[in-house]
Amino acid sequence: MRGKTILGALIATVILAGCGANAEMAHQRESAGIPGCSALPSGPGKTGSATATEGQPMPDRDLPCLGDEATVSVAQATSKGVTVVTIWASWCRPCRSEAPLIADAYRRYHDHDRVQFLGVDYAEPDASEAISFAGDTGLIFPHLQDPDGTIRGAWQISGVPVSFIVKNGIIVTRHSGQWRSQQELNSAIDKAIERTS
Repeated sequence: MRGKTILGALIATVILAGCGANAEMAHQRESAGIPGCSALPSGPGKTGSATATEGQPMPDRDLPCLGDEATVSVAQATSKGVTVVTIWASWCRPCRSEAPLIADAYRRYHDHDRVQFLGVDYAEPDASEAISFAGDTGLIFPHLQDPDGTIRGAWQISGVPVSFIVKNGIIVTRHSGQWRSQQELNSAIDKAIERTS
């Protein structure tokens, strides 16, 4: 009987420790100025395309919110209006170089509620590192995490960074590699805004 009591206490400790870790990550995310995923648009996602190519629906994938337990459908999150989806990792040098361009575009377009931004931390098991990177570089919009690289196939990810500009669930622009300039990125966003659905 004593063995069952000790086992029960051990299981409870492990469960509570896990809850504490989630609370710690949420606190770190909030301290970095990164919102959770509760404000992301919801609704039916468009499915059909097996790969992430221009002119096709954004392939759906349920991914956890960075520093949170919530799971988000990417197709639902990109189903309304224009959304810039940026796939990055803190260990990626081109991602570090590109981050100021993404942060500037976020400030420019998000302030007018014309464009939503969604980050995906890719192939990085340490959420704490990802949160620090996003906060330090001004990527202060919701982020999902894909520590195991599950989007690799359907999203055709061979390296990061990769960006998708999606309008009403349809990929308008797919950009592999680092944006070369602020003008290049802003032009791609403007093209999506001006495009009729």
